[in-house]
Amino acid sequence: MPTNHRPVFRCQLCGECCEGRGGILPTAIEIEIIARFLKMSVRQFKKTYLESTPLGLTVKNKTAGGCIFNDQGCCQIHPVKPRICRNWPFLPAILLHENEFEAAKSVCPGFDPDCRYEDFLWWWRKHII
Repeated sequence: MPTNHRPVFRCQLCGECCEGRGGILPTAIEIEIIARFLKMSVRQFKKTYLESTPLGLTVKNKTAGGCIFNDQGCCQIHPVKPRICRNWPFLPAILLHENEFEAAKSVCPGFDPDCRYEDFLWWWRKHII
């Protein structure tokens, strides 16, 4: 049982989660939706914004790092962003490993600072799944 009933996470729209490198592998449907949102063909979207990796097509990063769609903390495709972005911070690694939870909590201002790992899991089970 959680120590409090406040939400364990409230996005602050800071863009900090967009500063990582790689790991955004949009599905074929997400690619189509984003391309349509950007008023581009799927082919042009792939050529402009995706790169091939051993894991599949991933969203490119800016030269200095971070997602190519992150513009000063604002996601340029926010209404249609990929599922992995929509699900933050309730991602498998963070849910499965307390050390990953602590690492995410240390850099993301959206976490309740008093939230414990157990609270996070409880909230996910109660409100997300």
